[in-house]
Amino acid sequence: MPATLFPRAPYLLCPALLLAALPAGSALAASAAENLQLPSVEVVAPRSTDEGYKASNASTASKSDTPLKEEAQSVQVVTPQTIEDYQVKSLDDAMKFVSGVSQSNTLGGTKDAFIKRGFGTNSDGSILRDGIRSNLSRNFGATSERVEVLKGPAALLYGAMDPGGLINVISKLPQYQQRTVIGGSTYSEGGGSLSLDTTGPLGDTGLAYRLIAERQNEDYWRNYGSDEQVLVAPSLTWTGERASLTLAYEYNDYSAPFDRGTVFIGGHPASVDYDKRLDERWAETRGIAESARAVFEYQLDDDWKTRLTYGWNNDRYGLSIAQPVSLNAATGNFRRVGNGAHYDDETRYGSLDLIGQQMLFGQRHELLLGVDHELNDQYRGKTYRNTTGMRSDIDIYDPVYGELDEPSVISATQSNRRNELTSTSMYFKDNWHLDDRWILVLGGRYQHYDQYIAQGLGSSRETLYDRNDQTLIPFTGLVYKASEALSLYGNYSRSFVPNTSVTDSGQTFDPEEGRSYEVGAKYDLRPGLSLNLALFDIVKENVVVGSGDNTEAAGKVGSRGVEVDLSGRIAERWELIATYAYTHTEILDDPANEDNRLAQAPRHTGSLYLTHQLAAPSELGTWRIGGGARHVGERTADNADSFRLSGYTVADTFVRWEYPLLGRKTSLQLNVDNLFDKHYYPSTTGSELNVSVGEPRTARLSASVEF
Repeated sequence: MPATLFPRAPYLLCPALLLAALPAGSALAASAAENLQLPSVEVVAPRSTDEGYKASNASTASKSDTPLKEEAQSVQVVTPQTIEDYQVKSLDDAMKFVSGVSQSNTLGGTKDAFIKRGFGTNSDGSILRDGIRSNLSRNFGATSERVEVLKGPAALLYGAMDPGGLINVISKLPQYQQRTVIGGSTYSEGGGSLSLDTTGPLGDTGLAYRLIAERQNEDYWRNYGSDEQVLVAPSLTWTGERASLTLAYEYNDYSAPFDRGTVFIGGHPASVDYDKRLDERWAETRGIAESARAVFEYQLDDDWKTRLTYGWNNDRYGLSIAQPVSLNAATGNFRRVGNGAHYDDETRYGSLDLIGQQMLFGQRHELLLGVDHELNDQYRGKTYRNTTGMRSDIDIYDPVYGELDEPSVISATQSNRRNELTSTSMYFKDNWHLDDRWILVLGGRYQHYDQYIAQGLGSSRETLYDRNDQTLIPFTGLVYKASEALSLYGNYSRSFVPNTSVTDSGQTFDPEEGRSYEVGAKYDLRPGLSLNLALFDIVKENVVVGSGDNTEAAGKVGSRGVEVDLSGRIAERWELIATYAYTHTEILDDPANEDNRLAQAPRHTGSLYLTHQLAAPSELGTWRIGGGARHVGERTADNADSFRLSGYTVADTFVRWEYPLLGRKTSLQLNVDNLFDKHYYPSTTGSELNVSVGEPRTARLSASVEF
């Protein structure tokens, strides 16, 4: 299949644009201001409220830096220290530190895909970059600083998405203290990476810059293929007396294997080589992912500020797939056909927010009022479906490659598929402090949206769906601060997702709608150690079931459970992350699958990670060691429960050494993932012919020097 990707329009390559406000009043900022001798400009740097593995604040639930104990929702944070210790390289790596999140269908390992509280797909719009919905295939990398996970419906501030929650990847920002880090790594399977992260002030202009660059070329752990990328991400921040402006841009040229995994026979993995692919060398994805963000903030007075945000992200890529067709279990002959397509997925987003607080009748109101406009456009251009005569068999027990033709036959009926959702919304949220202990949270969102779906080349092109509608989404919550250490909360909220299903005769369906109840507690067992408990009940209706003209929006599904997250310092030099989630999912209304569990939603998940900083003499440097394991329970592969994926437990470990070599902070770190070389199967497409295989034991040796 041709690998040429469409060029981007020139107007999207201009400095577009991350603008993120910097909070006021840090000691680091004051020192920077003095050193730079800026008499008329107060230079400030972002405050970090993370203490090792524990976070105190997050911005995702309120679009402001709000204490987690004052939020009437469950928010978990993967901190920079966690990311550094365990050398997190993907969102899959990050989610093992968060309760109730597991892998969904990753489309051959090419997309981020997660089940959250029982719900989720690889295209559900639940992954954000700095608060902006992302259409990128992969969303974590060298520019990522922390990850915030908001559990439960998030439609109040972010619009249409499934009720399980969202994942918000927070980017690194320019700093007003000069710092340059050069790093590199080598990977046990072959290859490695080189990286640069430099930041600092630009003279006495009030500007700060950051440039992050990375070159990666790592061999794939199975018998052929490689993961490659070139990343360049410049950003610029200006801070004045009342205003701040940040612009950022990220460019990522990447390629990766498209690996459909292995096959199951009779509900169990076939006895084939774990590390051998069953596709072809040309089965891969190649693309260019770009994102840009601009945020302008202006402090109106001591209590109020306004924020103007523009965001854009775009992923243009091609897929070549050796698509499984059938398997002869007796002989091991595995029939495949060449498929593929070109994609151009894009998000454009703009918002205007007014954020502040107001005293009314002696009670404090922390207010957010905003409007936003979003275009979410998913486009599949030329689509390749090779003919029946171009199929080829491969022996799963003794594979011979090179006999299957690459995808080359264009399908007129399946090409040029566009799914476009445009929406304009107004929203508000009020954290109403009734007194020193009680906080009433009220919110609402009015969203008007237009949805358009079309598919087909030339004269066969037809509009499948063209509809506009509006919805009102309420939110209410209550927080009780029982003490400085303990807060209790509860909430009721709703969600909606426009349905994209269309029958053969052209019938369309109302959006999926969900409702959620949640209660929980947030407790500091000791300074630096926090425990979070959440109990939830979610029901989603208008779920489309069936196929063709037998399709109907009769489905109702439910999810309820409990989540526990414990993170922080348990003793001097000791830090802990422990999670557990019990999630009971059920199909409540579906003639064929009623009472079954939802596909790929495990009932039990958990993890335990422990880190220790050794009390070594200073002349030997600083030593950190750590390790732990994560567990994912048994899952049904599809809603019909035709076969299941067994539960698994995988262990990881690391050791890190830091030393001021020649006056420069130098570090050397070894990470070993899947320490006991466990064979496991994290997800599937719902077919026994497409089951993902988990990475075996691998090691990564990393080094860095700071200037």
